[in-house]
Amino acid sequence: MPVTRIELCINGLPVDLREALLETIWNELRISPGMVTSDGNTELALSQDSVAPDDAPLVTIGGQPYYRMTPERLSALLRRRGTR
Repeated sequence: MPVTRIELCINGLPVDLREALLETIWNELRISPGMVTSDGNTELALSQDSVAPDDAPLVTIGGQPYYRMTPERLSALLRRRGTR
């Protein structure tokens, strides 16, 4: 089974929003940047992609971009995708 890669674009992202998104990922998957889940199915990376301010924050999961991400939307998305 291939590893699902989650990328959080931090370019221009306010620190408090970045930390809230990272905390959401931690609460859902128990991983921080550079880590892989205990089952080996999901990894987390930070990226410096260029994103238009109206589209930020950007989270990419398995190559699929998700724009204007909030901690609540990210939590629901992770649960719906079954990346737990």
